[in-house]
Amino acid sequence: MLKAIIMDMDGTLLAPGDHILPETKQKLLELERQGVTLILASGRSYTRLLPYADQLDMAANGGYLIEVDGISLYDMGAGEREVLRRMDPSEIREVYTDLMHLNCEAQACFDDGFFDYFDEDIRRKKEQLRKERNLPDDFPWTAGPWDWRADLRSGYPNQTFVHSAEEINRPINKIQLMQDEDKIREIYDFLIRKYGDRFEIFRTCPRQLEILPKGYSKGKTLKRLMEMKGWNKDEVVAFGDGENDVSMFEVVDDSFAMANARDFVKAKARYETASNADNGIVQGLERLGV
Repeated sequence: MLKAIIMDMDGTLLAPGDHILPETKQKLLELERQGVTLILASGRSYTRLLPYADQLDMAANGGYLIEVDGISLYDMGAGEREVLRRMDPSEIREVYTDLMHLNCEAQACFDDGFFDYFDEDIRRKKEQLRKERNLPDDFPWTAGPWDWRADLRSGYPNQTFVHSAEEINRPINKIQLMQDEDKIREIYDFLIRKYGDRFEIFRTCPRQLEILPKGYSKGKTLKRLMEMKGWNKDEVVAFGDGENDVSMFEVVDDSFAMANARDFVKAKARYETASNADNGIVQGLERLGV
């Protein structure tokens, strides 16, 4: 019997344009009325998840948020949030300094903001995009997971540009870094070689990597939640498209990689479903007879 559905956000639940497709929303609301618990698992913090949780009536139906790739668990029904781990600024100083020399944009994120750095080469790219798109002068300089210019102010209103890692002066949830896809692999390989024994390092989107505290992941926090709720591995279904979703696949029997996922993610899932642009979650559930 299905007890819960856990879903990644970007590239999975959210269609291009950061919205939930009507058919997917209707299906999930219907399942909640039947007693199925919804879990949103994301690299985002709760500030960027709550608007979507509200669309799915998750507070009224006892849903959960697994935030920032597993470092925090939010019980929507009880309105309680448990932060399992953050990183002290001293923990990330070395790796953040390295990132500042790797020609990428590095954002050291806390709940409602981040410290940001990018070099002059990236600044020139951003200036060119501003001209090509005729962006207003007050449009943010920050990058997002899909583009060099992205407005992240709704979820991260407190943004500070830094020139050294020493300017990061508060506990950090994660570091997210952006670069074009053809350069991400090289950066990933370097980080795994130098820091793989000290941090969790995931490819979350084609042009984004994330660095998390060692020993924390979506899957480990999902397993913690399953033990709390008494759910068996055959009673929870997982959907995802990024490397940080693979840990969820490992703790349930039925897992789905979206059609838009990279091959190394698809290889870890039990099934493949349609893309996030084509109601892949609905089609996956139908395959299970749900």
